[in-house]
Amino acid sequence: MPDKPLRLSILDHSPVTAGLPLGDAFWHSTKLAQLGERLGYKRFWVAEHHGMPWLASSTPAVLAAHVAAQTSTIRVGTGGLMLSNYSPLSAVEQMSLIESLHPGRIDLGLGRSSGADQIAAHALRTNQEDFSQLFAELLAFFQGEFPDGYTYGGIRIWPSSGKGPMPAIWLLGSGTYSAQMAGALGLPFAHGGHFAGANSVNAVQTYRKAFRPSETLKEPYSIVSVQVICKDTDEEAQRYHNASYISQVLAMSGGPGYLMSPQDAEAAPRDASAPAQEQFVAEVYSHHIVGSPTTVKAGLEDLAKRTEADELMIANIMYGYENRLKSFELIAEACLGRD
Repeated sequence: MPDKPLRLSILDHSPVTAGLPLGDAFWHSTKLAQLGERLGYKRFWVAEHHGMPWLASSTPAVLAAHVAAQTSTIRVGTGGLMLSNYSPLSAVEQMSLIESLHPGRIDLGLGRSSGADQIAAHALRTNQEDFSQLFAELLAFFQGEFPDGYTYGGIRIWPSSGKGPMPAIWLLGSGTYSAQMAGALGLPFAHGGHFAGANSVNAVQTYRKAFRPSETLKEPYSIVSVQVICKDTDEEAQRYHNASYISQVLAMSGGPGYLMSPQDAEAAPRDASAPAQEQFVAEVYSHHIVGSPTTVKAGLEDLAKRTEADELMIANIMYGYENRLKSFELIAEACLGRD
């Protein structure tokens, strides 16, 4: 049988290009979602990160609401909303409202981490409760089905619990914990291969083995995310990939953190005292797909085949907003049959 056609989506971090206002990153996210809609990408998710000056996406529900209002057909969601940073009630109220405004188009992707370093996580008052407990409470608020006598059982939210609009719920993870939970509950699962590519195959296999049919899904459905930089040639794409690599190493070593151009990155002094940061970034970047449209298409097809993911979600953290738009255009032309 022929290989399945690629299903592609977009994971956006609102990366900040050096020398440009922070607000430009958000308007670029809007333009990217609109472009993705025109080109045939399936969904557009926004990430959550804190205390990272090169990534502006700190409040995914707000940005997702804005993007949904500026598009009309593409699915929009959080990839993810980090549940430890919110009470389950506040997460349900926010996402129910967005689903009410854009019915049938909203995905709530939930992550377990804080999306922050220890200091920023402390400032966020990150919830230390067990994720499974937080998630069970979130589902109960959505469905209006708390156990008898439960403390929050009498709370009713707008839209009304169990009767109002409910976004599609996804569990996100970089390992196997969320994969097992998603499978056992019969929910869709998304693996963070854009930063944990070494775990992608095992995570999806774990999910598929654990899967039990539910009212939500009869068959397992998985996404694997991957960082991709596509330019006209392999050499040009590699230069931008190297610039992103150097920018992140410098940011993690105490530098300014904004994404530098290839020229500035190549001229930037390197801190020889940061081997741990460089080793970490090198491992993450070793799983990225970088190159011309032909190279990228082959890489994406290989990833889909190896992981057996139903969908691939493309992240792109590179210098220059127009470069990012062009990268997604080239990928669509090569992989989605769009001119």
